[in-house]
Amino acid sequence: MSRLSIPKYHIYVEYSEPEKSGFRFNVSHEELNRTFAIPYAAGQPFWFMGRLLNPIKVIKVALFWSYVTADKLELTNHENSASSKDKKYLIESIVKGKVKGVYLCTEKFLPSTENKSSPSQSTTSALGNLSRRIIVVSGTDEEMNQALNGALTKLSLIPVVLCEEPSQGKKIVENFSKDYADVAFAVVLLSPDDFVYAKNEAATKRKLRPKQDVVFELGFLLGNLGKGNVLVFFRECANFEIPTDFEGINFIAFDDHDSWKLALIRELSNCGLAVDGDRILK
Repeated sequence: MSRLSIPKYHIYVEYSEPEKSGFRFNVSHEELNRTFAIPYAAGQPFWFMGRLLNPIKVIKVALFWSYVTADKLELTNHENSASSKDKKYLIESIVKGKVKGVYLCTEKFLPSTENKSSPSQSTTSALGNLSRRIIVVSGTDEEMNQALNGALTKLSLIPVVLCEEPSQGKKIVENFSKDYADVAFAVVLLSPDDFVYAKNEAATKRKLRPKQDVVFELGFLLGNLGKGNVLVFFRECANFEIPTDFEGINFIAFDDHDSWKLALIRELSNCGLAVDGDRILK
């Protein structure tokens, strides 16, 4: 068998920290198994592009092979795969079969996760990897935000905090189907952030309400994910008005006890995400 007829394997990993996402090109069958497929399938940390990555934080994976090296694989924009700087364009082209001589083999090395997960869980993309990302919308209450993110992390989930995302307002509206296509669940935190009162009333009549952008994002997520996949917590506070125009939404008090955690576990489980509630309960 000639050298050119030996398959070259290529690995794509999308990580929760974007700077750690990328490709490994031209690895052997043995190296693919030893350094990636075996540890990843076992839920163990693995080395990727000089970094030790946690499989829990992996969003998507694609494995593919070719008979020629990556620098010989040409994209439709005439770049070669090895030098392409647009990772999303490259992997989308590969998944859609637009790169001649490339063949996907993800399922060959990474069997379906059906046996390890709830039957109601499903793969979230053509890349065949179950997402653990949870959208988090929050106001200015940092204590609520940290408590929720800590709980999600302990449950081996990945909080995607919208206020920390670049250009989040524009991004969620214009690019939701692209950047958050794998996300199936969201948690919204309503906190008393703004004072408001009618223009014909005195300032003494003012009330506390959540930030307007938080309420907007709540409505947007309800429309895109469905009310069964959006959980809303609110901070109990005197003179605090929460929006009541969202029909069928259960607003849950964010207290100092375990009731909010129990609600979180229940709703995540109902959504089909396998979580170990003992990790966050006292």
